[in-house]
Amino acid sequence: MQKFSCPERITHMAGQLNDGMTARVTDNGTVSEALAVTNGVKQDCLLAPNLFSLMFSAMLMDAYRDEQPGICIAYRTDRHLLNGRRMQASTHVSVTTVHDLLFADDFTLNTVMEEDMQRSTDLFTAGCTNFELNISKDKTVVMRQPPPSAEYNTPRINVNGTQIKHVKNFAYL
Repeated sequence: MQKFSCPERITHMAGQLNDGMTARVTDNGTVSEALAVTNGVKQDCLLAPNLFSLMFSAMLMDAYRDEQPGICIAYRTDRHLLNGRRMQASTHVSVTTVHDLLFADDFTLNTVMEEDMQRSTDLFTAGCTNFELNISKDKTVVMRQPPPSAEYNTPRINVNGTQIKHVKNFAYL
Protein backbone atom coordinates (compact mmCIF):
# COMPACT_ATOMS: atom_id res chain seq x y z
CA MET A 1 0.00 0.00 0.00
CA GLN A 2 2.89 2.34 0.72
CA LYS A 3 4.07 1.92 -2.89
CA PHE A 4 0.80 3.61 -3.89
CA SER A 5 1.43 6.54 -1.54
CA CYS A 6 -1.09 5.39 1.05
CA PRO A 7 -0.38 7.14 4.34
CA GLU A 8 1.55 4.98 6.79
CA ARG A 9 -1.22 5.22 9.38
CA ILE A 10 -3.70 3.69 6.88
CA THR A 11 -1.27 0.89 6.02
CA HIS A 12 -0.70 0.26 9.73
CA MET A 13 -4.45 0.25 10.43
CA ALA A 14 -5.09 -2.27 7.62
CA GLY A 15 -2.34 -4.49 9.01
CA GLN A 16 -3.82 -4.37 12.52
CA LEU A 17 -7.11 -5.79 11.24
CA ASN A 18 -5.31 -9.07 10.61
CA ASP A 19 -2.64 -8.79 13.32
CA GLY A 20 -2.40 -11.99 15.31
CA MET A 21 -4.73 -13.90 12.97
CA THR A 22 -4.34 -17.66 13.12
CA ALA A 23 -5.92 -20.57 11.29
CA ARG A 24 -6.25 -24.29 11.81
CA VAL A 25 -6.43 -27.00 9.17
CA THR A 26 -8.75 -29.98 9.52
CA ASP A 27 -7.68 -33.15 7.69
CA ASN A 28 -9.74 -36.33 8.09
CA GLY A 29 -11.10 -35.04 11.39
CA THR A 30 -7.68 -34.15 12.79
CA VAL A 31 -7.24 -30.46 13.63
CA SER A 32 -3.79 -28.94 13.29
CA GLU A 33 -2.02 -26.60 15.66
CA ALA A 34 -2.77 -22.91 15.18
CA LEU A 35 -0.85 -21.46 12.22
CA ALA A 36 0.02 -17.78 11.91
CA VAL A 37 -1.64 -16.15 8.89
CA THR A 38 0.95 -13.84 7.35
CA ASN A 39 -0.78 -12.83 4.12
CA GLY A 40 -4.29 -12.46 2.76
CA VAL A 41 -7.34 -11.00 4.46
CA LYS A 42 -10.20 -12.39 6.48
CA GLN A 43 -13.20 -13.58 4.51
CA ASP A 44 -15.84 -10.81 4.28
CA CYS A 45 -13.26 -8.16 5.25
CA LEU A 46 -14.55 -4.78 4.08
CA LEU A 47 -11.07 -3.81 2.91
CA ALA A 48 -10.66 -6.88 0.69
CA PRO A 49 -12.12 -5.36 -2.52
CA ASN A 50 -9.96 -2.24 -2.13
CA LEU A 51 -6.82 -4.23 -1.37
CA PHE A 52 -7.54 -6.45 -4.38
CA SER A 53 -7.97 -3.38 -6.59
CA LEU A 54 -4.61 -2.01 -5.44
CA MET A 55 -2.89 -5.36 -6.03
CA PHE A 56 -4.55 -5.89 -9.41
CA SER A 57 -3.70 -2.35 -10.55
CA ALA A 58 -0.07 -2.88 -9.56
CA MET A 59 -0.01 -6.16 -11.48
CA LEU A 60 -1.49 -4.53 -14.60
CA MET A 61 1.01 -1.66 -14.48
CA ASP A 62 3.83 -4.20 -14.17
CA ALA A 63 2.50 -6.50 -16.91
CA TYR A 64 1.92 -3.73 -19.45
CA ARG A 65 4.72 -1.31 -18.57
CA ASP A 66 6.45 -1.71 -21.95
CA GLU A 67 3.46 -2.48 -24.18
CA GLN A 68 -0.11 -1.24 -24.06
CA PRO A 69 -2.27 -3.09 -26.58
CA GLY A 70 -5.80 -1.90 -27.06
CA ILE A 71 -8.52 -0.73 -29.42
CA CYS A 72 -8.52 2.81 -30.80
CA ILE A 73 -11.92 4.47 -30.72
CA ALA A 74 -13.11 7.84 -31.96
CA TYR A 75 -15.88 9.60 -30.08
CA ARG A 76 -17.73 12.87 -29.72
CA THR A 77 -19.12 14.47 -26.61
CA ASP A 78 -21.53 16.85 -28.30
CA ARG A 79 -25.13 16.30 -29.40
CA HIS A 80 -23.98 14.52 -32.57
CA LEU A 81 -22.67 11.45 -30.76
CA LEU A 82 -24.41 8.89 -32.99
CA ASN A 83 -24.19 10.79 -36.26
CA GLY A 84 -21.77 8.77 -38.43
CA ARG A 85 -21.17 11.59 -40.89
CA ARG A 86 -20.11 13.90 -38.06
CA MET A 87 -17.62 11.28 -36.84
CA GLN A 88 -15.73 11.66 -40.12
CA ALA A 89 -15.16 15.35 -39.47
CA SER A 90 -11.86 16.33 -37.90
CA THR A 91 -13.42 18.82 -35.48
CA HIS A 92 -14.97 17.83 -32.16
CA VAL A 93 -13.80 14.22 -32.59
CA SER A 94 -11.52 12.75 -29.94
CA VAL A 95 -9.54 9.52 -30.20
CA THR A 96 -8.43 7.29 -27.35
CA THR A 97 -7.25 3.73 -26.81
CA VAL A 98 -9.26 1.35 -24.65
CA HIS A 99 -6.74 -1.04 -23.14
CA ASP A 100 -8.96 -3.05 -20.84
CA LEU A 101 -12.23 -3.09 -18.95
CA LEU A 102 -12.28 -3.73 -15.21
CA PHE A 103 -15.18 -4.50 -12.92
CA ALA A 104 -14.56 -5.91 -9.43
CA ASP A 105 -12.33 -8.95 -10.10
CA ASP A 106 -13.31 -9.33 -13.77
CA PHE A 107 -10.95 -8.17 -16.47
CA THR A 108 -11.35 -7.82 -20.23
CA LEU A 109 -8.43 -7.47 -22.65
CA ASN A 110 -9.16 -5.42 -25.77
CA THR A 111 -7.19 -6.00 -28.96
CA VAL A 112 -7.80 -5.95 -32.70
CA MET A 113 -5.70 -8.78 -34.15
CA GLU A 114 -5.48 -12.39 -32.95
CA GLU A 115 -1.70 -12.03 -32.56
CA ASP A 116 -2.31 -9.04 -30.30
CA MET A 117 -4.83 -11.11 -28.32
CA GLN A 118 -2.23 -13.78 -27.66
CA ARG A 119 0.52 -11.26 -26.87
CA SER A 120 -1.73 -9.37 -24.46
CA THR A 121 -2.78 -12.64 -22.84
CA ASP A 122 0.88 -13.65 -22.46
CA LEU A 123 1.72 -10.31 -20.80
CA PHE A 124 -1.28 -10.65 -18.48
CA THR A 125 -0.31 -14.24 -17.60
CA ALA A 126 3.28 -13.19 -16.83
CA GLY A 127 2.00 -10.35 -14.64
CA CYS A 128 -0.25 -12.73 -12.73
CA THR A 129 2.67 -15.11 -12.23
CA ASN A 130 4.89 -12.29 -10.93
CA PHE A 131 2.22 -11.34 -8.37
CA GLU A 132 1.33 -14.94 -7.49
CA LEU A 133 -2.20 -14.56 -8.86
CA ASN A 134 -3.94 -17.54 -10.44
CA ILE A 135 -5.94 -17.39 -13.67
CA SER A 136 -9.04 -19.59 -13.55
CA LYS A 137 -8.88 -21.33 -16.91
CA ASP A 138 -12.41 -22.70 -16.38
CA LYS A 139 -13.82 -19.17 -16.09
CA THR A 140 -11.63 -17.59 -18.78
CA VAL A 141 -13.10 -17.26 -22.27
CA VAL A 142 -12.17 -15.63 -25.57
CA MET A 143 -14.63 -13.69 -27.67
CA ARG A 144 -13.88 -12.07 -31.01
CA GLN A 145 -15.99 -9.38 -32.66
CA PRO A 146 -14.54 -8.61 -36.09
CA PRO A 147 -15.68 -5.66 -38.21
CA PRO A 148 -18.75 -6.43 -40.36
CA SER A 149 -16.64 -6.58 -43.53
CA ALA A 150 -14.08 -9.03 -42.12
CA GLU A 151 -14.22 -12.81 -42.34
CA TYR A 152 -14.81 -14.50 -38.99
CA ASN A 153 -12.04 -16.79 -37.75
CA THR A 154 -12.19 -18.52 -34.38
CA PRO A 155 -9.25 -17.25 -32.30
CA ARG A 156 -6.98 -19.81 -30.68
CA ILE A 157 -5.66 -18.21 -27.52
CA ASN A 158 -3.59 -20.12 -24.95
CA VAL A 159 -2.80 -19.54 -21.29
CA ASN A 160 0.29 -21.48 -20.21
CA GLY A 161 -0.19 -23.94 -23.08
CA THR A 162 -3.91 -24.52 -22.46
CA GLN A 163 -6.28 -23.33 -25.18
CA ILE A 164 -8.99 -21.06 -23.80
CA LYS A 165 -12.62 -21.76 -24.65
CA HIS A 166 -14.06 -19.60 -27.43
CA VAL A 167 -17.58 -18.14 -27.05
CA LYS A 168 -19.69 -15.98 -29.37
CA ASN A 169 -21.22 -14.05 -26.45
CA PHE A 170 -21.09 -14.03 -22.68
CA ALA A 171 -22.67 -12.28 -19.74
CA TYR A 172 -20.30 -9.82 -18.11
CA LEU A 173 -20.46 -10.77 -14.43
